[in-house]
Amino acid sequence: MNNNLSVAFIGLGQMGLPMVMSLLRANIEVHVYDVAAAGSIQLAKNAGAKHEDSLEKLASSAMFIITMLPSGEVLRDILFGEPNLKSFIRPGSVLLDMSTSNPKHTQLTHAELASLNISMMDAPVMGGVAFAKDASLDFLVGGDKDLIEKCKPIFDAIGRSVTYCGPIGSGHALKALTNYVNAAAMMTAVEALSIGRAFGMDEDVMSKSLIGTCTGRNHPIIKKVIPKILTGTYDSGMAIGLLEKDLKIAADIALQAQSEHPLLDESLGILSKMVQSIGTSKDQTEIAKYWRK
Repeated sequence: MNNNLSVAFIGLGQMGLPMVMSLLRANIEVHVYDVAAAGSIQLAKNAGAKHEDSLEKLASSAMFIITMLPSGEVLRDILFGEPNLKSFIRPGSVLLDMSTSNPKHTQLTHAELASLNISMMDAPVMGGVAFAKDASLDFLVGGDKDLIEKCKPIFDAIGRSVTYCGPIGSGHALKALTNYVNAAAMMTAVEALSIGRAFGMDEDVMSKSLIGTCTGRNHPIIKKVIPKILTGTYDSGMAIGLLEKDLKIAADIALQAQSEHPLLDESLGILSKMVQSIGTSKDQTEIAKYWRK
């Protein structure tokens, strides 16, 4: 085993099971428990995991406890409800909540566990099932930074990177915001493709074009947010009035094609208010100044 490292794992769903398999491949001892995943439990046992038939046995089996559950409320029910997992966790243990949870629940749980000498970090994962299977997940971690080194063998076994986000709850907060950015990008891409299809363009041609024009070096975070906004230079070279003009053209195309475009309309409305506030000649990246007010 990996330096006698032992992990108790709760939640063997689509993400949890492959994560357990990655821990086992890294020669880490894994104890598993899940009330609703008999098939996954058997697969984990076949791979070398030890199945515990109660939370009491699970909690006392390891100094590291990983939870991969639907929400922070579910975790709190397990910890503080019946059968009250917290009563069985050994003092000095570390709880890693790798679920996507509400940070307010995480902060509350952390405070209650700290009074029992139980450490907690929020460490939600990015990447989905495919990256869980090949152990290339990315961790967004909140809590005591010194605990990262203590948990390094676990992170290394399951993922490829660890980003320290700040105090407890920061990892869960950034995970939710990251998913918001990704969801918004997906929805606007789908809307743009729908407008283009209604206009008569081929979806394959459009999607391949969007890869080059909207990702990599052309992605706003890479091209504008980091080098122009975060540095305070605000010099992307394009006036906000020109950006507004382009969105108006896109909206006109949608109207010509009789294609629904609620996200485009909302974006144009917000942008137009910014233009009225800061003027058409300001750099487009000065949107950030307006937003911060």
